[in-house]
Amino acid sequence: MAADFIDLLAWQEGVALVRDVVRTAPQVRGAGAEDVVDQMLRAAESVPANVAEGYGRGMGPDFARFLRVAAASAAEVESHVRVAEASGRLNAEVALGLVARARRVRALVVGLRRSVRARRAE
Repeated sequence: MAADFIDLLAWQEGVALVRDVVRTAPQVRGAGAEDVVDQMLRAAESVPANVAEGYGRGMGPDFARFLRVAAASAAEVESHVRVAEASGRLNAEVALGLVARARRVRALVVGLRRSVRARRAE
């Protein structure tokens, strides 16, 4: 396992998701744009935070539980982006990039969770 949580690809990509949401924020427009961006950013920031907190609790069931929360937060980001696009608040091309990043992050977190659970079963 990684020497520290910052070595985990799931954490690194989670941080990249936060960066992408921050960079996209000025492009969200229309009624309620500020609230949408706030929700997207909170969900995105939850991903690396939960990976780090779970890692800090060791390889036990707590880590797997925090990874489940991180994966759910990545799904939440995707949902907010898709709703922002559907409501005309966000350009489709920009939304596509964020959705791809959120899905990649979720896949990495789910894969890490499977690995953690498999190690516990050994």
